[in-house]
Amino acid sequence: MEKKEWKWFLVRRFLQILILVSLSEWFLGILYDNWFFPWLSDTMNIQFFGAGWENGQTIGVLLRGGLYLTVMGICNLLPDVLGVGLRTFAEWWAGSAMTEKFSHQTAYLSPRQTQIYIWGTVALTILILLTLLFPYVIAALTFSRMAEIQLKRMEEQERRQKEEYDRRKNLLLSDVAHDLKTPMTTVAGYAKALLEEKASPPEKRQEYLETIYNKSMQMSRLLNLLFEYVELDSEGFQLKKTMEDLWELLRECIAGLYMDFEEKQMELFLKIPEESCQMEVDRVQFQRVINNLLNNALRHNSPHTCVWVMAEQEDERISIRICDNGAVIPEQTARYIFEPFVLGDQSRKSKGGSGLGLSIAWKIMAMHGGSLMLEQEEGEAYTKAFVLRFFCLPTNIDEYYEDQ
Repeated sequence: MEKKEWKWFLVRRFLQILILVSLSEWFLGILYDNWFFPWLSDTMNIQFFGAGWENGQTIGVLLRGGLYLTVMGICNLLPDVLGVGLRTFAEWWAGSAMTEKFSHQTAYLSPRQTQIYIWGTVALTILILLTLLFPYVIAALTFSRMAEIQLKRMEEQERRQKEEYDRRKNLLLSDVAHDLKTPMTTVAGYAKALLEEKASPPEKRQEYLETIYNKSMQMSRLLNLLFEYVELDSEGFQLKKTMEDLWELLRECIAGLYMDFEEKQMELFLKIPEESCQMEVDRVQFQRVINNLLNNALRHNSPHTCVWVMAEQEDERISIRICDNGAVIPEQTARYIFEPFVLGDQSRKSKGGSGLGLSIAWKIMAMHGGSLMLEQEEGEAYTKAFVLRFFCLPTNIDEYYEDQ
């Protein structure tokens, strides 16, 4: 649980406890004022000093009255010389209104009856105080218990997250090792064939060298992707944002890969507004997102597939869709498409993908405060679409700098 979530958990629980304590006080006040105090007055002929005092008894009044009665009881046991000063201080501290109540109640009682009245009222005061403090004690214990349970839940959640992180890390390392092992085995095999002249006919040497080069480039691309993924996750990494025209950056990325689409005989349709779209982004990282998505469309679709790149800005929201009418991504894969190496061994073997490109794109969009989603809806001209969304700053660059 994040710090903010923990804070709101404590606030909510505290307010719930506060409401319950207030209701308990209100109920006890009604109980004492409407039943207990009248019963003492009518049946026991005791005018309890807390009755009707400040909208019913309060803990402050009860403490003051209880301590006053206790001191008076002690003074009655002491010689007059020692008790006068203590009695005077107690009467001053209790206040005239309270002392008058006690004087009126004990005016016609004998010394022994007065002593019994005082200690009986002290015992009654302590009992009432305990009942009034009971909701607070229960509230404190309940709040502590809820906090303890929540802390254990947080610890359990953190433990599971750590286990999941370790599992994914081990899976990541395993998949990297797997993806490196195959080309390395090929490179080693062809290199050995080149070293052994008998095993490498002269007419095959060029083919072997080309294979070694291609496999080396495959390993290099994988290591670069892995470095990018780790770099984005590393502590201290920050985006280098500048004010850019998103539509122009988008056109640059498409232009850089246009020949690749031509070579694979894939049709490319663009729908990008003519006006500029100014936004503060990391130029390099944004282009990395677009390139990853376009390369993903190139790598995982068959020739003659149609690809659409559509961009629009509506109010303060920017969206970019990279769509194609190729094969639909299976639901089981689509659910975890933005996790590293989620494509599985068969996909990587058959299409040369690493599963890291989409994960990198998702991380970069999240760091920009945007989002990257996969949409696969029936009835559209395309079968799947990767959708990027931003919340943008003023579209007029002059307005932006005037606000700074």
